This record gives sequence, C-alpha cells and structure tokens, in this order.
Amino acid sequence: MKTKNIFKLKTAFFSGIILFFIFLISVLFFNQIRTNPDISLIENPNKIAPTFTTSQINGEKYVFNFESKLPTVITFWASWCPPCRKEMPILDEIQKENDSIRIIGINIDEDIGDAKEFISQYNISFLSLIDEEFITIKYGVTKIPETFFIDPEGKIISRVSGNLTKDKIKLLIDDLVN
Repeated sequence: MKTKNIFKLKTAFFSGIILFFIFLISVLFFNQIRTNPDISLIENPNKIAPTFTTSQINGEKYVFNFESKLPTVITFWASWCPPCRKEMPILDEIQKENDSIRIIGINIDEDIGDAKEFISQYNISFLSLIDEEFITIKYGVTKIPETFFIDPEGKIISRVSGNLTKDKIKLLIDDLVN
C-alpha cells in the first residue's frame, strides 16, 4: 500500500515538473514573438490620426492636418536610436523619389541640438518636427522608431514598430497609395 502511494506521489511530482516546463517554454516562446525587435505591426488600423500643432526643428510652427489630401508617413525617432539612424536616410530617399506622399519625422530627443546635428549629418530633407505637445502620447507610441502610414483622409492604415527596410517601406506606401 505504501509503495503504491509513493509511486503515485512520484508520478504526480514528475507530471507537475513536466507541465511546469511546458508552461515555461510556452511563456518564453510567446514572449519572444511579442518582443521581436525586428518589426511588429500594431493593431487598430483605420483609426483617425490625431492632428497637432508643434514646432519644426528650425523653430517655425507647424500645423499637422489633412488639408493637403496627401498620403502621409509619420515616423517617431531620436538621434541616439540605432534603427532610426538606418531608417531616416531611407525615408529621405523615398521622399525625394516620390512627391505624391508626405513624410514627417517627429523627434523625441531632449536636446534639439542632437536632432539638428543628425539631420545635417545625414542630409535629411523631409519635414522634421519636435514633440512639444506630447504627440507620442496622442499616437500611443511605445518605442522608436514607430512609423504610421496614414491615408489622405487621415485614417491610419498601418502602424509599424521597429526597423523598416526600404522594401518594407515601399510596400507599405504602395498599400497606402493604392
């Protein structure tokens, strides 16, 4: 009788350990999917993008709205962000190739001098704004770079958090324009 109880306890113990490891592996797997730093499309498409008023890097005021009726790409960036350093020149190249879209960079650096130096160093020509009015909060930005693809009526078609290659950006712009 005692042997049967010991066997049952051992079986229950080892079954518990196996279930624990299955649970642990599942948690780690799903966490890895969620935290993939490469790229993750964020939900809530077709939400209307918030309008705002802020300053350009050069100090002039800027009002963001949809009167231009142009598809818009907004990227939130910082000069110290390695993926931003890769993505900003790509966005600039795309802007130079295509004047039927509007690309806007919203900088979150604490020191605007760093942003100005970055823009000068990489010869960024598209519109660069300063996040003076908590634009990151209005857009729900959680990490940078975070890029929004907005149709001419102001609907957010895609929202991407993480690195974007030129091919991925062009594909998302094609979806936006077509």
